Amino acid sequence: MTQKQSERHRDVLMDHEYDGIQEYDNPVPAWLAYMFYVTIAFSAVYTLYYGFNQGPSIQSAYLEESRQLEAQWAEYYKNNPMVPPTTDELVAAAKSPDLVAAGEKQFRTSCAACHGERGEGLIGPNLADRHWIHGGRLTEIYTTVVNGVAGKGMPPWGRALPPDRLKGVVAYVRTLQGTNPPGGKAPEGQLVEPDPI
Repeated sequence: MTQKQSERHRDVLMDHEYDGIQEYDNPVPAWLAYMFYVTIAFSAVYTLYYGFNQGPSIQSAYLEESRQLEAQWAEYYKNNPMVPPTTDELVAAAKSPDLVAAGEKQFRTSCAACHGERGEGLIGPNLADRHWIHGGRLTEIYTTVVNGVAGKGMPPWGRALPPDRLKGVVAYVRTLQGTNPPGGKAPEGQLVEPDPI
């Protein structure tokens, strides 16, 4: 360190004292001062760019990412269409105790709030009689579960559940057809003869 630097950086006591305590009047290190100036400059630029709507907002960035994601999913769905099972496959599912049990569990989790624990109908239609609004054959029930019903509160479950779980729900609903539990909602739609199992 040169003589000039040592004079500039020597400890300088201020001329006041409190309770025997004195303080130094030394400047902060240059690197710390520069960091402070950089943060001030950054905050000014940030405020101008984002605060006055020059830069993208969090909401617009989120919406743009959502649009991109929706486009990616649409492309995926286009290249990977869902192949619905045949009536025979759904009848076989309805004969499988394991699939029916899994379907019952899923039904109680996802469907009972609208259709009732026994399919008697609450907000949604009665699934335990033989009248159906959107078709009561196994393939029609499957289509309704997969695609939902727009404007009626029935969500599409096709991409939310794996194929075996979808079959299980349809198989369980088939076991409810014609059980007519007490306190069921009034019949709606057309009388349908269910697929034999």
